[in-house]
Amino acid sequence: MPDANKKSPIANKKSPAVPQTDTSLGDDKSTRNFVYAMIAVTVLMLIVGGVALYWLIGRYVYQTNQNKAQDETIKLLEEKKKDIASLKPNYDAIKAPGPGGRSQADLILNAMPTDEGFRQFVGMIENMAQKANVKVSNLSKPGAGAGAAPGPNSTTPLPAGVQSSLVSVPIEGSYDNIINFLEETENSSRVMDFVSMNIGDITGNITVSPTFRIYWKSPANIGPTQKELQ
Repeated sequence: MPDANKKSPIANKKSPAVPQTDTSLGDDKSTRNFVYAMIAVTVLMLIVGGVALYWLIGRYVYQTNQNKAQDETIKLLEEKKKDIASLKPNYDAIKAPGPGGRSQADLILNAMPTDEGFRQFVGMIENMAQKANVKVSNLSKPGAGAGAAPGPNSTTPLPAGVQSSLVSVPIEGSYDNIINFLEETENSSRVMDFVSMNIGDITGNITVSPTFRIYWKSPANIGPTQKELQ
């Protein structure tokens, strides 16, 4: 019988040692460098791929929000279109000429115009002066105020979009005619406040210089409706 404790010839063989020659050492170094290079390339590809994926996800989210914003804009425009259609009969009614040939829209714009309308105001004052038989000198503007300027004798700010300006109106005439002129200004269709009055010569014809504050409101914004989603 063969001896059970006897080892096979294969088991007794040992791995030959790698010869420490210049060629073998160079091949071993090249192999290590190649492995390290492949690891670096793999890590770089992972980083670049992660950055690209992050950018693509961000663009997808941005485009999704843009699409939602466009849908909201279209929805708001459709609602505005319906509102305009429902308001058109009222608009046509206020644009229709009324007594004297003037529509309600004309009266509204005359009471609260969309700009200062200083030349129109001068024409209105000259018309009042002719009715009251007084003489009007050159009008001047001692000061102006923006939307937050309070009205005369008031600390309440003006509504948003409303602006005001002070106008001084030097006039000359008899006492009764000047009173008639002031009454004409009180009946003016344009929104205006009496602020103060300086009295000059009182011999013969009286010279006074009342100061008024006129108001105007910027036109409504009817631009396209837009809504940005955060």
